[in-house]
Amino acid sequence: MLIKKKTDITFILENFNTLAQWDEVGEKFYFVFDDRKRGGQWTLMSYGEDRYSVHGLGQDYWDQSEYFFDEQNEILSFLWENRAAFNAALKPTSMCS
Repeated sequence: MLIKKKTDITFILENFNTLAQWDEVGEKFYFVFDDRKRGGQWTLMSYGEDRYSVHGLGQDYWDQSEYFFDEQNEILSFLWENRAAFNAALKPTSMCS
């Protein structure tokens, strides 16, 4: 499912583990997509229990630590603002299903 409406984000978060890859060492699910504003990539991570974080990495920058979303509306806003890049990364995955 792609983000076309803000309500789509809730569905994506509820099904995040089916879209993401598992990091056994970090014990989290993660999904990587382009950071179009800074020219790198975002890694969105889920630690379960509705606990999400994001980390940015690019050729000219590296976020020193993960940013944890304290409230649900923060992650909803983040994904809405970055929906085009998220959707672009999601399309190849959904085509394989």
